[in-house]
Amino acid sequence: MPGWWSLLPALIAIPVVFFTHRLVLALGLYVLLGALILEKGWLPQVFGRLLSILAQVVVQPNNLLIFAFSLLIGGLVGLIQRAGGIEGFARFVESQGRFDRPNRIALLAFVTSMLLFVESSFGTLVAGLIALPLFDRYRLLRLRLSYLLDATCAPKCMLIPLNAWGAYVAGLLVAQGVAQSMATVLSALPLTFYGWIAIVLAGWVAAMNWEIPWRIAISAKTVGEAVHFTEALASYPQSPRRACDLWGPIGGLVLGVLALLCMGWNPPLAIFTSVGLTLSITALVFGARGLLPWREVTWAVWWGIRALWPLAYLMVFAFAVGATTRALGTGEFLAGALSGRFDPVWLPALVFSIGCVISFASGTSWGTFAILIPIAVPLAQAFHVPLPLMVGAALSGGLFGDHCSPVSDTTMVASIAAGVRPIDHVRHQLPYAMLGAGIALGLYLMAGWMVSR
Repeated sequence: MPGWWSLLPALIAIPVVFFTHRLVLALGLYVLLGALILEKGWLPQVFGRLLSILAQVVVQPNNLLIFAFSLLIGGLVGLIQRAGGIEGFARFVESQGRFDRPNRIALLAFVTSMLLFVESSFGTLVAGLIALPLFDRYRLLRLRLSYLLDATCAPKCMLIPLNAWGAYVAGLLVAQGVAQSMATVLSALPLTFYGWIAIVLAGWVAAMNWEIPWRIAISAKTVGEAVHFTEALASYPQSPRRACDLWGPIGGLVLGVLALLCMGWNPPLAIFTSVGLTLSITALVFGARGLLPWREVTWAVWWGIRALWPLAYLMVFAFAVGATTRALGTGEFLAGALSGRFDPVWLPALVFSIGCVISFASGTSWGTFAILIPIAVPLAQAFHVPLPLMVGAALSGGLFGDHCSPVSDTTMVASIAAGVRPIDHVRHQLPYAMLGAGIALGLYLMAGWMVSR
Protein backbone atom coordinates (compact mmCIF):
# COMPACT_ATOMS: atom_id res chain seq x y z
CA MET A 1 0.00 0.00 0.00
CA PRO A 2 1.52 3.36 -0.99
CA GLY A 3 2.43 5.65 1.91
CA TRP A 4 3.76 9.12 2.57
CA TRP A 5 7.25 7.99 1.55
CA SER A 6 6.05 7.81 -2.06
CA LEU A 7 6.13 11.63 -2.02
CA LEU A 8 9.80 11.88 -1.03
CA PRO A 9 11.33 11.82 -4.53
CA ALA A 10 9.13 14.71 -5.67
CA LEU A 11 9.57 16.66 -2.42
CA ILE A 12 13.37 16.47 -2.83
CA ALA A 13 13.79 16.64 -6.62
CA ILE A 14 11.58 19.67 -7.32
CA PRO A 15 13.43 21.98 -4.87
CA VAL A 16 16.72 20.69 -6.32
CA VAL A 17 15.59 21.88 -9.75
CA PHE A 18 14.71 25.34 -8.48
CA PHE A 19 17.80 25.92 -6.36
CA THR A 20 20.54 24.22 -8.39
CA HIS A 21 19.13 24.77 -11.92
CA ARG A 22 20.44 21.29 -12.79
CA LEU A 23 17.51 19.46 -14.31
CA VAL A 24 19.27 16.20 -15.16
CA LEU A 25 20.58 15.98 -11.59
CA ALA A 26 17.08 16.45 -10.20
CA LEU A 27 15.50 13.89 -12.53
CA GLY A 28 18.23 11.37 -11.84
CA LEU A 29 17.87 11.96 -8.10
CA TYR A 30 14.12 11.40 -8.37
CA VAL A 31 14.59 8.02 -10.05
CA LEU A 32 17.41 7.02 -7.66
CA LEU A 33 15.35 7.85 -4.57
CA GLY A 34 12.41 5.99 -6.07
CA ALA A 35 14.57 2.90 -6.62
CA LEU A 36 15.88 3.18 -3.05
CA ILE A 37 12.33 3.30 -1.67
CA LEU A 38 11.10 0.46 -3.87
CA GLU A 39 13.95 -1.75 -2.65
CA LYS A 40 13.32 -0.69 0.98
CA GLY A 41 16.80 0.74 1.31
CA TRP A 42 18.55 -2.50 0.32
CA LEU A 43 21.54 -0.99 -1.52
CA PRO A 44 22.73 -4.12 -3.40
CA GLN A 45 19.46 -4.16 -5.36
CA VAL A 46 19.01 -0.40 -5.87
CA PHE A 47 21.32 -0.25 -8.90
CA GLY A 48 19.48 -3.15 -10.54
CA ARG A 49 16.13 -1.47 -9.93
CA LEU A 50 17.46 1.78 -11.39
CA LEU A 51 18.62 0.03 -14.55
CA SER A 52 15.30 -1.80 -14.74
CA ILE A 53 13.34 1.47 -14.68
CA LEU A 54 15.53 3.04 -17.36
CA ALA A 55 15.36 -0.11 -19.51
CA GLN A 56 11.58 -0.22 -19.14
CA VAL A 57 11.41 3.34 -20.51
CA VAL A 58 13.90 2.85 -23.34
CA VAL A 59 12.47 -0.38 -24.76
CA GLN A 60 8.84 0.80 -24.76
CA PRO A 61 7.98 0.99 -28.51
CA ASN A 62 6.18 4.34 -28.47
CA ASN A 63 8.94 5.91 -26.38
CA LEU A 64 11.54 4.64 -28.84
CA LEU A 65 9.62 6.21 -31.71
CA ILE A 66 9.38 9.53 -29.83
CA PHE A 67 13.12 9.54 -29.14
CA ALA A 68 13.84 8.65 -32.77
CA PHE A 69 11.62 11.23 -34.43
CA SER A 70 12.84 13.94 -32.05
CA LEU A 71 16.42 13.27 -33.16
CA LEU A 72 15.42 13.05 -36.83
CA ILE A 73 13.65 16.41 -36.56
CA GLY A 74 17.01 17.72 -35.34
CA GLY A 75 18.61 16.34 -38.51
CA LEU A 76 15.94 17.98 -40.67
CA VAL A 77 16.40 21.30 -38.85
CA GLY A 78 20.17 21.11 -39.31
CA LEU A 79 19.73 20.45 -43.02
CA ILE A 80 17.27 23.34 -43.46
CA GLN A 81 19.51 25.69 -41.49
CA ARG A 82 22.63 24.76 -43.47
CA ALA A 83 20.74 25.29 -46.75
CA GLY A 84 19.71 28.78 -45.61
CA GLY A 85 16.00 28.02 -45.27
CA ILE A 86 15.61 29.51 -41.79
CA GLU A 87 17.45 32.71 -42.71
CA GLY A 88 15.49 32.90 -45.96
CA PHE A 89 12.20 32.57 -44.10
CA ALA A 90 13.14 35.36 -41.69
CA ARG A 91 14.08 37.63 -44.58
CA PHE A 92 10.87 36.82 -46.45
CA VAL A 93 8.67 37.61 -43.46
CA GLU A 94 10.59 40.83 -42.84
CA SER A 95 10.15 41.89 -46.47
CA GLN A 96 6.36 41.48 -46.25
CA GLY A 97 6.10 44.11 -43.52
CA ARG A 98 3.31 42.18 -41.77
CA PHE A 99 5.26 40.89 -38.81
CA ASP A 100 7.02 44.06 -37.73
CA ARG A 101 5.42 44.23 -34.30
CA PRO A 102 6.03 42.06 -31.24
CA ASN A 103 2.39 41.01 -30.92
CA ARG A 104 2.18 39.88 -34.56
CA ILE A 105 5.30 37.74 -34.25
CA ALA A 106 4.00 36.25 -31.00
CA LEU A 107 0.63 35.56 -32.65
CA LEU A 108 2.41 33.75 -35.49
CA ALA A 109 4.06 31.46 -32.92
CA PHE A 110 0.75 30.95 -31.10
CA VAL A 111 -1.27 30.14 -34.24
CA THR A 112 1.45 27.87 -35.67
CA SER A 113 1.62 25.89 -32.45
CA MET A 114 -2.17 25.57 -32.28
CA LEU A 115 -2.35 24.25 -35.84
CA LEU A 116 0.18 21.49 -35.10
CA PHE A 117 -2.01 19.46 -32.74
CA VAL A 118 -1.26 15.93 -33.94
CA GLU A 119 1.43 15.31 -31.28
CA SER A 120 2.76 17.47 -28.47
CA SER A 121 6.55 17.28 -28.91
CA PHE A 122 6.33 17.38 -32.71
CA GLY A 123 4.17 20.52 -32.76
CA THR A 124 6.33 22.28 -30.19
CA LEU A 125 9.59 21.63 -32.04
CA VAL A 126 8.24 22.68 -35.44
CA ALA A 127 6.48 25.80 -34.14
CA GLY A 128 9.66 26.82 -32.32
CA LEU A 129 11.69 26.30 -35.49
CA ILE A 130 9.41 28.64 -37.44
CA ALA A 131 9.07 31.39 -34.81
CA LEU A 132 12.54 31.55 -33.23
CA PRO A 133 14.31 33.38 -36.10
CA LEU A 134 11.73 36.17 -35.93
CA PHE A 135 11.90 36.41 -32.15
CA ASP A 136 15.67 36.81 -32.37
CA ARG A 137 15.62 39.19 -35.34
CA TYR A 138 13.33 41.58 -33.47
CA ARG A 139 15.00 40.87 -30.11
CA LEU A 140 11.88 39.55 -28.43
CA LEU A 141 12.03 37.62 -25.18
CA ARG A 142 12.65 33.95 -25.91
CA LEU A 143 10.99 33.06 -22.64
CA ARG A 144 7.74 34.37 -24.10
CA LEU A 145 8.17 31.98 -27.03
CA SER A 146 8.81 29.02 -24.72
CA TYR A 147 5.72 29.98 -22.69
CA LEU A 148 3.52 30.20 -25.80
CA LEU A 149 4.79 26.83 -27.02
CA ASP A 150 4.28 25.12 -23.67
CA ALA A 151 0.93 26.75 -22.84
CA THR A 152 -0.55 25.48 -26.10
CA CYS A 153 1.24 22.11 -26.15
CA ALA A 154 -0.81 19.70 -24.01
CA PRO A 155 -4.07 21.73 -23.93
CA LYS A 156 -4.45 21.83 -27.74
CA CYS A 157 -3.78 18.08 -28.01
CA MET A 158 -6.49 17.36 -25.43
CA LEU A 159 -9.05 19.90 -26.65
CA ILE A 160 -8.63 18.92 -30.33
CA PRO A 161 -8.77 15.15 -29.77
CA LEU A 162 -8.05 14.09 -33.37
CA ASN A 163 -4.98 12.30 -32.06
CA ALA A 164 -3.91 9.71 -29.50
CA TRP A 165 -5.09 11.85 -26.56
CA GLY A 166 -8.79 11.45 -27.23
CA ALA A 167 -8.45 7.71 -27.85
CA TYR A 168 -6.43 7.27 -24.66
CA VAL A 169 -8.99 9.01 -22.42
CA ALA A 170 -11.84 7.13 -24.13
CA GLY A 171 -10.00 3.88 -23.39
CA LEU A 172 -9.73 4.79 -19.71
CA LEU A 173 -13.47 5.44 -19.61
CA VAL A 174 -14.20 2.11 -21.31
CA ALA A 175 -12.17 0.39 -18.60
CA GLN A 176 -14.53 1.97 -16.05
CA GLY A 177 -17.60 0.63 -17.83
CA VAL A 178 -18.68 3.95 -19.33
CA ALA A 179 -20.95 3.50 -22.34
CA GLN A 180 -20.46 5.91 -25.23
CA SER A 181 -16.97 6.72 -24.01
CA MET A 182 -16.02 8.97 -26.94
CA ALA A 183 -19.24 10.95 -26.56
CA THR A 184 -18.35 11.42 -22.89
CA VAL A 185 -14.91 12.70 -23.86
CA LEU A 186 -16.44 15.21 -26.27
CA SER A 187 -18.94 16.32 -23.60
CA ALA A 188 -16.11 16.77 -21.10
CA LEU A 189 -13.95 18.95 -23.35
CA PRO A 190 -15.98 22.18 -22.86
CA LEU A 191 -15.65 21.57 -19.10
CA THR A 192 -11.87 21.13 -19.22
CA PHE A 193 -11.53 24.65 -17.86
CA TYR A 194 -7.78 24.77 -17.30
CA GLY A 195 -7.03 23.79 -20.89
CA TRP A 196 -9.23 26.55 -22.29
CA ILE A 197 -7.90 29.14 -19.85
CA ALA A 198 -4.28 28.25 -20.66
CA ILE A 199 -4.91 28.71 -24.39
CA VAL A 200 -6.94 31.91 -24.00
CA LEU A 201 -4.34 33.38 -21.64
CA ALA A 202 -1.53 32.51 -24.05
CA GLY A 203 -3.47 34.10 -26.92
CA TRP A 204 -4.03 37.23 -24.82
CA VAL A 205 -0.32 37.44 -23.96
CA ALA A 206 0.57 37.11 -27.64
CA ALA A 207 -2.03 39.51 -29.01
CA MET A 208 -1.73 42.24 -26.38
CA ASN A 209 2.04 41.99 -25.76
CA TRP A 210 1.14 41.57 -22.09
CA GLU A 211 3.34 40.36 -19.24
CA ILE A 212 2.01 39.21 -15.91
CA PRO A 213 2.94 41.87 -13.32
CA TRP A 214 4.33 39.39 -10.78
CA ARG A 215 6.98 36.81 -11.53
CA ILE A 216 9.57 34.50 -10.02
CA ALA A 217 13.16 35.73 -10.38
CA ILE A 218 14.88 34.41 -13.49
CA SER A 219 18.22 34.86 -15.21
CA ALA A 220 19.31 38.43 -15.89
CA LYS A 221 19.58 37.67 -19.61
CA THR A 222 16.56 38.53 -21.73
CA VAL A 223 17.39 37.56 -25.32
CA GLY A 224 19.43 34.51 -26.29
CA GLU A 225 19.29 32.95 -22.82
CA ALA A 226 20.90 29.81 -24.23
CA VAL A 227 22.55 29.12 -27.55
CA HIS A 228 19.88 27.53 -29.73
CA PHE A 229 21.27 24.73 -31.85
CA THR A 230 20.40 26.53 -35.09
CA GLU A 231 22.62 29.47 -34.09
CA ALA A 232 25.73 27.34 -33.86
CA LEU A 233 25.34 26.12 -37.45
CA ALA A 234 25.86 28.84 -40.07
CA SER A 235 24.18 28.78 -43.48
CA TYR A 236 26.34 27.45 -46.29
CA PRO A 237 28.00 30.50 -47.97
CA GLN A 238 26.69 29.64 -51.44
CA SER A 239 23.14 28.76 -50.32
CA PRO A 240 20.32 30.85 -51.90
CA ARG A 241 18.59 31.49 -48.53
CA ARG A 242 15.01 31.04 -49.72
CA ALA A 243 11.90 30.72 -47.57
CA CYS A 244 10.62 27.78 -49.65
CA ASP A 245 13.54 25.69 -48.38
CA LEU A 246 11.91 25.91 -44.95
CA TRP A 247 8.24 25.78 -45.89
CA GLY A 248 8.66 22.97 -48.42
CA PRO A 249 10.07 20.35 -45.99
CA ILE A 250 7.91 21.48 -43.06
CA GLY A 251 4.74 21.53 -45.18
CA GLY A 252 5.52 18.09 -46.54
CA LEU A 253 6.21 16.81 -43.04
CA VAL A 254 2.88 18.05 -41.65
CA LEU A 255 0.87 16.79 -44.62
CA GLY A 256 2.59 13.41 -44.37
CA VAL A 257 1.71 13.08 -40.69
CA LEU A 258 -1.93 14.04 -41.30
CA ALA A 259 -2.23 11.58 -44.20
CA LEU A 260 -0.85 8.68 -42.15
CA LEU A 261 -3.08 9.54 -39.19
CA CYS A 262 -6.11 9.57 -41.48
CA MET A 263 -5.07 6.08 -42.59
CA GLY A 264 -5.28 4.94 -38.97
CA TRP A 265 -1.60 4.83 -38.07
CA ASN A 266 -0.37 5.07 -34.49
CA PRO A 267 0.60 8.79 -33.96
CA PRO A 268 4.23 8.16 -32.88
CA LEU A 269 4.72 5.73 -35.78
CA ALA A 270 3.06 8.17 -38.22
CA ILE A 271 5.30 11.01 -37.12
CA PHE A 272 8.45 8.88 -37.16
CA THR A 273 7.68 7.60 -40.67
CA SER A 274 6.83 11.06 -42.01
CA VAL A 275 9.92 12.66 -40.45
CA GLY A 276 12.16 9.92 -41.85
CA LEU A 277 10.68 10.24 -45.36
CA THR A 278 10.78 14.05 -45.26
CA LEU A 279 14.41 14.05 -44.14
CA SER A 280 15.42 11.58 -46.86
CA ILE A 281 13.57 13.42 -49.64
CA THR A 282 14.83 16.82 -48.49
CA ALA A 283 18.42 15.60 -48.41
CA LEU A 284 18.10 14.15 -51.92
CA VAL A 285 16.42 17.29 -53.31
CA PHE A 286 18.89 19.70 -51.70
CA GLY A 287 21.82 17.65 -52.98
CA ALA A 288 20.40 17.15 -56.47
CA ARG A 289 19.57 20.86 -56.85
CA GLY A 290 23.06 21.83 -55.77
CA LEU A 291 21.90 23.78 -52.71
CA LEU A 292 24.48 21.87 -50.69
CA PRO A 293 27.36 19.58 -51.64
CA TRP A 294 26.64 15.99 -50.68
CA ARG A 295 29.29 16.13 -47.96
CA GLU A 296 27.53 19.18 -46.46
CA VAL A 297 24.17 17.38 -46.60
CA THR A 298 25.51 14.46 -44.57
CA TRP A 299 27.34 16.71 -42.12
CA ALA A 300 24.31 19.00 -41.54
CA VAL A 301 22.01 16.04 -40.82
CA TRP A 302 24.48 14.50 -38.39
CA TRP A 303 25.10 17.85 -36.71
CA GLY A 304 21.36 18.43 -36.20
CA ILE A 305 20.84 14.95 -34.74
CA ARG A 306 23.80 15.39 -32.40
CA ALA A 307 22.51 18.81 -31.30
CA LEU A 308 19.26 17.29 -30.06
CA TRP A 309 20.92 14.57 -27.99
CA PRO A 310 20.26 16.62 -24.80
CA LEU A 311 16.54 16.46 -25.56
CA ALA A 312 16.71 12.68 -26.00
CA TYR A 313 18.35 11.94 -22.66
CA LEU A 314 16.19 14.51 -20.87
CA MET A 315 13.13 12.70 -22.22
CA VAL A 316 14.53 9.36 -21.08
CA PHE A 317 14.83 10.69 -17.54
CA ALA A 318 11.42 12.40 -17.74
CA PHE A 319 9.73 9.15 -18.79
CA ALA A 320 11.71 7.34 -16.07
CA VAL A 321 10.26 9.76 -13.52
CA GLY A 322 6.78 8.80 -14.71
CA ALA A 323 7.57 5.09 -14.44
CA THR A 324 9.02 5.58 -10.95
CA THR A 325 5.95 7.52 -9.84
CA ARG A 326 3.66 4.75 -11.03
CA ALA A 327 5.75 2.09 -9.30
CA LEU A 328 5.70 4.06 -6.03
CA GLY A 329 1.95 4.60 -6.20
CA THR A 330 2.35 8.31 -5.52
CA GLY A 331 -0.84 9.23 -7.30
CA GLU A 332 -2.92 6.59 -5.56
CA PHE A 333 -1.62 7.74 -2.17
CA LEU A 334 -2.42 11.39 -2.87
CA ALA A 335 -5.85 10.56 -4.21
CA GLY A 336 -6.66 8.38 -1.22
CA ALA A 337 -5.30 10.86 1.31
CA LEU A 338 -7.18 13.82 -0.10
CA SER A 339 -10.47 12.14 -0.95
CA GLY A 340 -13.25 11.13 1.40
CA ARG A 341 -16.90 11.92 1.95
CA PHE A 342 -17.50 15.42 0.66
CA ASP A 343 -20.48 17.56 -0.17
CA PRO A 344 -20.98 17.27 -3.97
CA VAL A 345 -20.38 21.02 -4.21
CA TRP A 346 -16.67 20.42 -3.61
CA LEU A 347 -16.13 17.32 -5.75
CA PRO A 348 -15.17 18.89 -9.13
CA ALA A 349 -12.80 21.34 -7.40
CA LEU A 350 -11.37 18.51 -5.30
CA VAL A 351 -10.69 16.29 -8.33
CA PHE A 352 -9.05 19.21 -10.13
CA SER A 353 -6.88 20.06 -7.09
CA ILE A 354 -5.75 16.47 -6.63
CA GLY A 355 -4.91 16.32 -10.33
CA CYS A 356 -2.82 19.48 -10.09
CA VAL A 357 -0.79 18.07 -7.21
CA ILE A 358 -0.26 14.68 -8.87
CA SER A 359 0.65 16.09 -12.28
CA PHE A 360 3.00 18.72 -10.87
CA ALA A 361 4.79 16.09 -8.78
CA SER A 362 5.02 13.57 -11.64
CA GLY A 363 5.13 15.84 -14.70
CA THR A 364 2.76 13.60 -16.65
CA SER A 365 -0.78 14.30 -17.79
CA TRP A 366 -1.49 10.80 -19.08
CA GLY A 367 -0.34 9.25 -15.81
CA THR A 368 -2.60 11.63 -13.91
CA PHE A 369 -5.53 10.76 -16.18
CA ALA A 370 -4.92 7.07 -15.51
CA ILE A 371 -5.04 7.69 -11.75
CA LEU A 372 -7.89 10.17 -11.55
CA ILE A 373 -10.45 8.90 -14.05
CA PRO A 374 -10.98 5.62 -12.15
CA ILE A 375 -11.66 7.80 -9.10
CA ALA A 376 -13.76 10.46 -10.83
CA VAL A 377 -16.18 8.03 -12.52
CA PRO A 378 -17.44 6.24 -9.36
CA LEU A 379 -17.55 9.56 -7.46
CA ALA A 380 -19.75 11.04 -10.19
CA GLN A 381 -22.06 8.04 -10.01
CA ALA A 382 -22.20 7.93 -6.21
CA PHE A 383 -22.87 11.66 -5.71
CA HIS A 384 -24.97 12.17 -8.88
CA VAL A 385 -22.55 14.75 -10.29
CA PRO A 386 -22.53 14.95 -14.10
CA LEU A 387 -19.83 12.63 -15.40
CA PRO A 388 -18.54 15.07 -18.08
CA LEU A 389 -17.89 17.66 -15.36
CA MET A 390 -15.86 15.22 -13.25
CA VAL A 391 -13.93 13.96 -16.28
CA GLY A 392 -13.24 17.57 -17.33
CA ALA A 393 -11.90 18.32 -13.84
CA ALA A 394 -9.60 15.28 -14.02
CA LEU A 395 -8.34 16.31 -17.46
CA SER A 396 -7.72 19.87 -16.28
CA GLY A 397 -5.71 18.68 -13.29
CA GLY A 398 -3.51 16.56 -15.55
CA LEU A 399 -2.94 19.41 -18.01
CA PHE A 400 -1.76 21.76 -15.25
CA GLY A 401 1.32 19.73 -14.31
CA ASP A 402 2.07 18.77 -17.90
CA HIS A 403 2.22 22.50 -18.62
CA CYS A 404 4.32 23.80 -15.74
CA SER A 405 6.03 20.99 -13.81
CA PRO A 406 9.85 21.14 -13.89
CA VAL A 407 9.90 17.36 -14.44
CA SER A 408 7.51 17.40 -17.42
CA ASP A 409 8.88 16.29 -20.78
CA THR A 410 6.88 18.98 -22.61
CA THR A 411 8.47 21.62 -20.38
CA MET A 412 11.88 20.43 -21.54
CA VAL A 413 10.88 20.24 -25.21
CA ALA A 414 9.47 23.79 -25.15
CA SER A 415 12.59 25.22 -23.50
CA ILE A 416 14.91 23.50 -26.00
CA ALA A 417 12.73 24.55 -28.96
CA ALA A 418 12.96 28.18 -27.81
CA GLY A 419 16.62 28.10 -26.76
CA VAL A 420 16.14 28.90 -23.06
CA ARG A 421 17.24 27.19 -19.88
CA PRO A 422 14.51 24.83 -18.61
CA ILE A 423 14.56 26.26 -15.09
CA ASP A 424 14.18 29.84 -16.36
CA HIS A 425 11.30 28.67 -18.54
CA VAL A 426 9.61 27.08 -15.51
CA ARG A 427 10.10 30.18 -13.38
CA HIS A 428 8.78 32.45 -16.11
CA GLN A 429 5.62 30.51 -16.90
CA LEU A 430 4.68 29.28 -13.41
CA PRO A 431 2.83 32.51 -12.47
CA TYR A 432 0.74 32.21 -15.65
CA ALA A 433 -0.05 28.59 -14.82
CA MET A 434 -0.98 29.49 -11.23
CA LEU A 435 -3.25 32.28 -12.47
CA GLY A 436 -4.97 29.87 -14.84
CA ALA A 437 -5.31 27.23 -12.12
CA GLY A 438 -6.85 29.77 -9.74
CA ILE A 439 -9.46 30.77 -12.31
CA ALA A 440 -10.19 27.13 -13.14
CA LEU A 441 -10.60 26.29 -9.45
CA GLY A 442 -13.15 29.08 -9.08
CA LEU A 443 -15.05 27.81 -12.12
CA TYR A 444 -15.15 24.26 -10.73
CA LEU A 445 -16.47 25.57 -7.41
CA MET A 446 -19.20 27.44 -9.27
CA ALA A 447 -20.00 24.38 -11.41
CA GLY A 448 -20.20 22.17 -8.33
CA TRP A 449 -22.58 24.59 -6.66
CA MET A 450 -24.77 24.80 -9.76
CA VAL A 451 -25.13 21.03 -10.27
CA SER A 452 -25.77 20.30 -6.58
CA ARG A 453 -28.55 22.83 -6.08
